[in-house]
Amino acid sequence: MADRTLRSAAVMAAGTVLSRLLGFVRIALLAAAIGTALRGDIFTAANTIPNSLYILLAGGVFNTVLVPQLVRAIKNHDDGGQDFTNRLLTFGFVVLAVVTVGCVLLAPAIAELYLPKELHDPSRATEKANMIMFVRLCLPQIFFYGAFVLVGQVLNARRRFGPMMWAPIANNIVACASIVAFLLIYRTGDNPATYSHGEELLLGLGHTVGIAVQLLVLLPYLRASGHHYRPKFGLRGTGLGHTARLGMWTVLFVAVNQVTLVVVTQLAIAGSANDDPGAKAGLFAYSTAMLIILVPHGIVTVSLATAAMPQLSSLAADGDVTEVARLSARSIRQTLAIVIPAAAAMVAFAHPIVTVIAGYGSGKNNLTLMAYTLMTLALGLVPYTVQYFQLRTFYAFEDTRTPFFLQVAIAATNITAAVVGVRVLLDETHLRYSGVVLGAAYALSYLVAVVLSRRVLSRKVPRVHGAGIGLPMLAMVIAAVVGAGLGRGVLELVNAQLDWSGPLAAVLQLGIGAVVMLPVYLGVARLLRIHEVTDVVSMVTSKLPGRARRS
Repeated sequence: MADRTLRSAAVMAAGTVLSRLLGFVRIALLAAAIGTALRGDIFTAANTIPNSLYILLAGGVFNTVLVPQLVRAIKNHDDGGQDFTNRLLTFGFVVLAVVTVGCVLLAPAIAELYLPKELHDPSRATEKANMIMFVRLCLPQIFFYGAFVLVGQVLNARRRFGPMMWAPIANNIVACASIVAFLLIYRTGDNPATYSHGEELLLGLGHTVGIAVQLLVLLPYLRASGHHYRPKFGLRGTGLGHTARLGMWTVLFVAVNQVTLVVVTQLAIAGSANDDPGAKAGLFAYSTAMLIILVPHGIVTVSLATAAMPQLSSLAADGDVTEVARLSARSIRQTLAIVIPAAAAMVAFAHPIVTVIAGYGSGKNNLTLMAYTLMTLALGLVPYTVQYFQLRTFYAFEDTRTPFFLQVAIAATNITAAVVGVRVLLDETHLRYSGVVLGAAYALSYLVAVVLSRRVLSRKVPRVHGAGIGLPMLAMVIAAVVGAGLGRGVLELVNAQLDWSGPLAAVLQLGIGAVVMLPVYLGVARLLRIHEVTDVVSMVTSKLPGRARRS
């Protein structure tokens, strides 16, 4: 069963890797086209809002509650869950359509929520108008995000994990094409502070069409999975009332999370909206750094958690809490074997990483502050990963109430630390460091989350042999720190001898760091007998052509 979970995760990870690479191509193109200061922040915020609103208004239920319900329907219903799934999809599509139309009509008010006080000044009227127009053009993404997740969760419940992870590739291709067109049509030697109407239409609609294409890619796979969708209305007798009751706590969960996002967005934009002419780490820097730290999360954590979720739900439904504990702990350890060295590498090699992604055109002015932002965010990657799995364990037991109260504690910590850090500790001349401070607030909030969740989860899932994560995690941290430290030391020696800069030099620097760090990490892991690391290495090497032929 563990091998099947790893194989499913590997299929998803392959799609996610390519999708993430294209995502960073998109970020690089955006950095070159619109810069990483206030102009970049305006579009970044507007393009982020639809996904945030989808998660707030429907996504929490779709993402966390539906898979256990679908698994039970497929397992227990005589028709293999066909009727339940059709009613669920139809209801979801209708709700998404109504929500999307309502949000588009309220676009100006929605944009106002995310604007900091600095952009309410009359002198910033043009920037504010740009923001409202981008929000209006991007808000239709709500429907396409929601429909994509609905169809994808049906595929996941039927153990067809690959398509949902591969489909975003199409989205990134369309988005990249729109940015290339932007560069060809509008890019000049100057970098204006605002956007023309044509620029708004090209960037806004280009990204919205990308999300629509992402949904369309999934539809043939839904039929191939054995489910034949037919619109069917009515919820009576489907058990969806139970789903709705479970979803209420999840809605509250994501509502709290979105309050945090609104506050963070305002504070991040404030960092680039002040009149300081120097480099700034605002929303673009924070969002880009967040995308970087979520690469191992998307490739490894989400893949393993998604593959394990149906099995966790099944074990929880059978009341086998011992195996739930073991499967959850094993999944966490397998994930941390990759996530921990990835986090260490982001701290050690932050500057060349952001240079490769954003060191082009208008984007190369903020690289140092972007690197600092990446460092602080990377410190939160490990606790975020552990917390992600802990929440999935709660959801496997259909417990959505406890995660809500845990999220309240996370949000309170994050918001308090962010507001104090940016509005109290930073004065006007240092407001450009807002992204760095927000990264530290994020890391602190998830450290608090892990401590609280472990204590609460121990009441539901017993401590059993083979279900520990503390000592293996400590050993992985030691191995990763030693490897990253030596890699950084060697890179400093090379940099002292060579005068090189730019994205190409950064690629070579990362290559040097990897050549040193990876063997050291694996060697120390072997000495410390970290079985999860050796298991991952064995799985990877077993797929190599030479090894495959010999086996």
